[in-house]
Amino acid sequence: MKKIFIAVLCLGTWSSCYYDNASELYPASGLNQNCDTINVTYTKNIAPLFLSNCGTNNSCHSASNAQGGIILDNYAAAASVDDITLIGCIEQQTGFSAMPPSGKMSDCGINQIKIWIQNGKPQ
Repeated sequence: MKKIFIAVLCLGTWSSCYYDNASELYPASGLNQNCDTINVTYTKNIAPLFLSNCGTNNSCHSASNAQGGIILDNYAAAASVDDITLIGCIEQQTGFSAMPPSGKMSDCGINQIKIWIQNGKPQ
């Protein structure tokens, strides 16, 4: 009986040490099927998101009006934005300026930006 108890205790201890965060392993899991998270690129996915949410059409974050020093209307400038700041702002985390100020971006859009960053910000 003592051997069985020790075996169960050891097995329980070893299995409890294993931890993976599914959202980090599979960032696109849980998204609805209409959210394109395959081969996310600036041109195909991110530029339209920035255009509709970040005022890149000669307003908020365009080259002609770079509020906060952030430009999102061209690939080179958008790719140079600090990742932590960008994610903090679009997720509207405490300590960051909530962007867009009109309301939170869709979960699909936020996940596309995260995947774009995770994949090395492809053009």
